[in-house]
Amino acid sequence: MDDLLTDFLAETAEILAEAGGALVAWEADPADRARLDAIFRLVHTIKGSSSFLALPRVTALSHAAEDALDQVRRGNRAANAELVTGVLGIVDRLSQLCALLGQAGVEPPGDDRDVIAALAADGETPEAPETTADGGEIQLRREDDFAIDAQGWRTIRVPLPLLDSVMTGVTDIVLARNEFARMLRETGVDPSLIASFDRLSDSIAGMRQSVSQMRMQRIDKLFAPLPRIVRDLAQDLGKKIRFATSGGEVELDREMMENIRDPLIHIVRNAIDHGIEKLDDRVAAGKDITASISVSARQSGNQIEIEVRDDGRGLSPDALVQKAIAARLLSAADARALTPREKLDLIFRPGFSTASKITAISGRGVGMDIVKANVEKIGGVVDLRNDEGRGLAVVLRVPMTLTIISGLMVRAAGQYFAIPRGSVREILLETNDSVRIERIGGGELVTVRGEPFPLLRLETVLGRERDPGDDVEDRALVLVRPGQGQSYALSVAAIHDHEELVIKPAAPMIMATGLYAGTTLPDNGRPVLLLDVQGILAAAAIDASEAGRGMDRAVEADASAAAERGAAQLLLFRDVGGRTRGVRLSVIERVEEVPALALFESAGRIQVQIGDDIFPVHAARLPEDHGALKLLRLYDGQMVLCYPIEAVIDIVRLPDMTQPAAAPGLIAGVVLIGGEPVEIVDPFWLMEQYAPGLAAAPAARQPVCRLADDRDSWGDNFLAPILRSAGYRVVPEGSDEAADVLLCLTDAGICAQDGGDVPVIRLRASAAAAGADDDTVYRYDRGALLEALRRHVGGGRP
Repeated sequence: MDDLLTDFLAETAEILAEAGGALVAWEADPADRARLDAIFRLVHTIKGSSSFLALPRVTALSHAAEDALDQVRRGNRAANAELVTGVLGIVDRLSQLCALLGQAGVEPPGDDRDVIAALAADGETPEAPETTADGGEIQLRREDDFAIDAQGWRTIRVPLPLLDSVMTGVTDIVLARNEFARMLRETGVDPSLIASFDRLSDSIAGMRQSVSQMRMQRIDKLFAPLPRIVRDLAQDLGKKIRFATSGGEVELDREMMENIRDPLIHIVRNAIDHGIEKLDDRVAAGKDITASISVSARQSGNQIEIEVRDDGRGLSPDALVQKAIAARLLSAADARALTPREKLDLIFRPGFSTASKITAISGRGVGMDIVKANVEKIGGVVDLRNDEGRGLAVVLRVPMTLTIISGLMVRAAGQYFAIPRGSVREILLETNDSVRIERIGGGELVTVRGEPFPLLRLETVLGRERDPGDDVEDRALVLVRPGQGQSYALSVAAIHDHEELVIKPAAPMIMATGLYAGTTLPDNGRPVLLLDVQGILAAAAIDASEAGRGMDRAVEADASAAAERGAAQLLLFRDVGGRTRGVRLSVIERVEEVPALALFESAGRIQVQIGDDIFPVHAARLPEDHGALKLLRLYDGQMVLCYPIEAVIDIVRLPDMTQPAAAPGLIAGVVLIGGEPVEIVDPFWLMEQYAPGLAAAPAARQPVCRLADDRDSWGDNFLAPILRSAGYRVVPEGSDEAADVLLCLTDAGICAQDGGDVPVIRLRASAAAAGADDDTVYRYDRGALLEALRRHVGGGRP
């Protein structure tokens, strides 16, 4: 087979894989002209290349698809399911022809009129390509049909075994360099020799980076055939499925991608066949008749995590046990001793199947055991995240590549381990003056310069005893930044060194623990395990969301202590402008760290997506960098508002003396903390800006206001500071002091102290029917509240 035909087959295989997914996506949105044009160009590329190589069947098929798509582009034909099915039939036939071409080297004889006729619109046969007298196709080109990138990359195809050979050579060079570096450290040498070695080391680092990138491919190539698979299988089973992918920009080693292609397809097919219920069952369960399946990818250190999630029935651990007993894979006595996790893992037993009957899709008991074996063979792990009755997520965690990374060597329990250098945020000793370690709720929390982190001790996570020879005073903290979730602190016995490490998959039993991302051979010649920073977090029973609640626990503990002391607590923080400010701790729900890309602008305001929720953000513009961003989440019992900060500084007692601001605004006043002035943020004013139906108003003068029915302390935390800054004195419910006005903080009912000659103003939780009653005011309508106070008792600050 000549080189031109080999290149054509390789390029066409990639185009057909991309076209299948693009066609399914276009079917869901026929108005997407850009996607239609892209599909048209893909088909035209195949037609042009095949005509040059004299492949008449391929040319005729691609021309028929191109002609049908062009009719849609020109508005002469409707885009519908029949058209897409017809073009997909052309794609399938082209794939078959290319496979035969690759085997025989020549195009096989045959007739494709059946699939071409399927594309006919209104009974018409698609137009055949024009040919010249010698049988060659006339190339008709319209300038508006194509967009040529004159600056496109020039490429050359290289056999994969040659790349493997080059990668192996670079690996050997790196190991030899590491050994040479150790020899240089142990023997005194001329400084000029050190300088030459450094230049050589930099060149080797650049070369291995280039070779590593040569093997990498975007994972969206792995996702490309999935939309077609979902569409066809859903139609066969009579199910409605919405399919989505994300993380296609993540890069994965080509060899790893080939190894997980079949397991991924099998998991998706299982989700459609077993996971998604029939339409009647979904309706009975109160679910949308259109089911959802999503496939996502993300990078975590040296690993890629691919998740297939569906919103189907999930797995029933008890049903799995009964199936296993019925199939004689498990005895009843052994079944009673299984943990919930072990019950789920039964689906990985050879010969196990959840299908009630054998079909062309499933039921023979050959599936998930093979998936698990194939993934573990390349050093990966298969994990299940089950929500019975609501869905299942199957997670594949595989090494990104057999690659070389910069690693930090640490010691714990008398052994050395490696941590990816890219996941290390900071290193410091436990005895450092800026470190404070506390026990909270059965765990440990470390505060570094005012910023709290969950504290994990490596020996505890690994289930090992501390080495008696380790010096407790010299223990180090590694602040780790995992690929997802908040950072945490990892306590180790000692820090050793930084090295360039060649990473390979460890044995399947070791990788199955979820604690390790591979194994390496550093320059001392002793094998070392590479720690999986995300797996350690999971093994310590602290997931990403719980790690984010580390600050919550500290906040709750301090709030409880403050309540016992009867003193208000102030959270000190550094604002995005570098200014030190404070806010009452009791109005802070939590401190959240999110990627800056999670913020977006909509309807003239900045908002943030956190999980499945969207919250307003008090910010004038989007952040300029794309790193992580800390947000204070203010909560008033009904709504959340996020306030961007640079860092948390400390939690202190709120001083009794406050110098109020001259006018309502972001700053309620100024206090002295440690001899330094600190601005106090006004949570009432902040919430007022984002609550519906508001109007600002001037403040007034001074009688006594009593708060009644303040069941959730909203009045004390949000309302009282505003009243005091407006010149009123606030007393709590139960006070013996005579009040000039009673502020009732409930929508309905009679306040406990209602009656007598004391005027009553009710604060509604909703802005509806504003102004319908002179004695009711929306709780965030500052102007109406102050006006009602002036009308009933006068006073206030003008």
